[in-house]
Amino acid sequence: MGATYGNISIEGPTREALANWLRLKKIDAFVTAPDESGWITFSDQYTDGLDPAWIEPLLQSLTRDLACVGIAITVFDEEQLRLWAAKDGVLQSRYNSCPGIEMSDPDDEDMRPRLEDAAALLATIGKSTAADSLLQILGMDGAKECAAPLDLHEELATYLRLPENSVGLGHRYILKDKVDLLEEGLIRTVDN
Repeated sequence: MGATYGNISIEGPTREALANWLRLKKIDAFVTAPDESGWITFSDQYTDGLDPAWIEPLLQSLTRDLACVGIAITVFDEEQLRLWAAKDGVLQSRYNSCPGIEMSDPDDEDMRPRLEDAAALLATIGKSTAADSLLQILGMDGAKECAAPLDLHEELATYLRLPENSVGLGHRYILKDKVDLLEEGLIRTVDN
């Protein structure tokens, strides 16, 4: 099985405010230090489990309570990337790089990327004048089918100014690899 992970990046609140919110909700997460652009990324065990039924309400609650923008990204088996964008508690857009991967007998159309409300996604991330660039990255211009999710995540991270370390950041990888939290600039929201 290829890389599989999920994480959420937010813009606006401090790292301490995010960590305190996660602690208040009793969510076991690893939180990065903010990078130069101000985004902070975290991975919790349920987002890392790729469950949209967890991710969407978490993203809405988080962005409402902290009055911020949030972007959740999941990668499944290096074959599918999903993205959710929310602002101030409202889910603005969803993207799926390869929805057909979840179907037993997909046709060609099912294998094409799907984006809900491109304009809202662009407005959420503050790039409403750069639609063509984002649509090309997401493969919405018809130029590519089922983009390689890790490459796509790297391109999105660059385009959205997300922390470079958000690509591949996963709760289970941090635990499995026994990552040195101090060395990697991570904090954990629960005592181990």
